Amino acid sequence: MKHFPVLLNESIKALSVKKSGNYVDCTFGRGGHSKKILSLLSTGKLTSFDLDHESEKSAAGIKNSNFNFIRANFSEVSSFFQNSSLDGAIIDCGVSSPQIDQPERGFSFQKDGPLDMRFGDSTSKTCYDIVNFYSEENLAKIFKQYGEEKQSKKIAKAICVQREKKKFETTMQLAIFIKEIKTIKEKKNPATKVFQALRMEVNSEIDNLHKCLISLKKLMKKGGKIIVISFHSIEDRLVKNLFKHKEKIHEKSIPIKNDSSPEFKVSKLIIPSDQEVEMNVRSRSARMRIITKL
Repeated sequence: MKHFPVLLNESIKALSVKKSGNYVDCTFGRGGHSKKILSLLSTGKLTSFDLDHESEKSAAGIKNSNFNFIRANFSEVSSFFQNSSLDGAIIDCGVSSPQIDQPERGFSFQKDGPLDMRFGDSTSKTCYDIVNFYSEENLAKIFKQYGEEKQSKKIAKAICVQREKKKFETTMQLAIFIKEIKTIKEKKNPATKVFQALRMEVNSEIDNLHKCLISLKKLMKKGGKIIVISFHSIEDRLVKNLFKHKEKIHEKSIPIKNDSSPEFKVSKLIIPSDQEVEMNVRSRSARMRIITKL
């Protein structure tokens, strides 16, 4: 499936790109948002981050002196900029369609591949390691916390019993097993929430998003905007609560420190139009917030 950047026009409009501004695309992906930002710059600069080697290949095709690509996790953004130096930043928390559609990456429960799910090869822990070696308690915890899976304990217990007989090796093997275990009928594939939770655990997504946002608070100039496109409630609540100075997030295991950051304005949720969802079904769960430094 071709990759369509979600909420592209809405996010770029919200970013209010200045021709001479300094911007960061924290999640380059296949470059949809980056290319749009670059088209609006004259003397300004754009720095894009991504761990994926395929993203690095896509970035190499952009011949623009205003552009710089860094193959690193966006949690490291503070290592590359001084405080109060950025006019804007964008974060798209979604997985790109090419990643999902490549069976060898291990993201899809519809195509058979190894239990991998790593965004970049710098991470040693894979989905295989989690499924086959995490304790029953820890599996249930991540299924509930990151996947909001109602049958988290039941699935975790069943996985632990089954892996004693035979280790889980492939995505389809795991997806079919989950389908057989679950008793609650849902519109989405029965494995959706578990696969989401496993991917988030493999890549430490919430922890890295937290670190990135804490850094961006300090890196933004006054009037600077942070655009965050998320795809489920745990990410969105992290964003909302962090910038509204709440000390706790809904998950006790993900503490948020109430630091002495400048005041920020957080927008209401912005969702894709019916037309966008019709063109790109994977955008249906997307939600966007605009955070402005006052």
